[in-house]
Amino acid sequence: MPDVQKAIQAIMTALHTVGEGQNATPRRPVVCISRDYGSGGDEIAELLARRLGVELFDRIIVDRIAQRLDAEPETMRALDAGASKLRDLWLYSLVTGQNLRADHYKRHLVNVIVNIGRSGGVIVGRGAHLILANSGALRVRITGSLDVCAHRVMAAEGLDLEAARKRTEAANHDRGKFVWDQFQERTNDPRTFDLIVNTDHISDYGKVVDMLVDALALVVPAHAHRVSA
Repeated sequence: MPDVQKAIQAIMTALHTVGEGQNATPRRPVVCISRDYGSGGDEIAELLARRLGVELFDRIIVDRIAQRLDAEPETMRALDAGASKLRDLWLYSLVTGQNLRADHYKRHLVNVIVNIGRSGGVIVGRGAHLILANSGALRVRITGSLDVCAHRVMAAEGLDLEAARKRTEAANHDRGKFVWDQFQERTNDPRTFDLIVNTDHISDYGKVVDMLVDALALVVPAHAHRVSA
């Protein structure tokens, strides 16, 4: 097991133990959404957060990491916009004197996601489905074919179809590379999700939200399975 996975498991075990006291308050729902570009994942995440009455965590994750690293939020957002640019952290560190090595970024990413998992919310991307794998969070993958997603991007961003296809492919590549670099997992591995939804033939995202709300009630933390076995 990679070192980062050991660290994640240690943090999750500690948080679970702290929450077992009789005065512990019930945890609010947590949903991790991984999505293809143009699949409607962002829209579904926003609708779901409203339905559940919880906060939506997307770019705010980057801002929290920037606070922990004492880095410029704009710089972290630029790095986040292109996941492959994470390798440039060392150069930024060299110029500014700040400790922004990739391993420090990863450690703070894990801590931020785990803390969000404790308080509840809908978390978009950034490997949250892997970090919170054994926490009782619902882990969802929203996907779609390149052709359908590209047509949605074309309509939303005013691009021609070829440009929309390239934008979609580039975004999915960056997201996949981020997850692989940080966790050595593939973004489309079905074993890392509780539910996968293909939106190619779904235009009513509210119906997808209905499905996710129902699925949320069925998710049981992995440690509960071990206890009952």
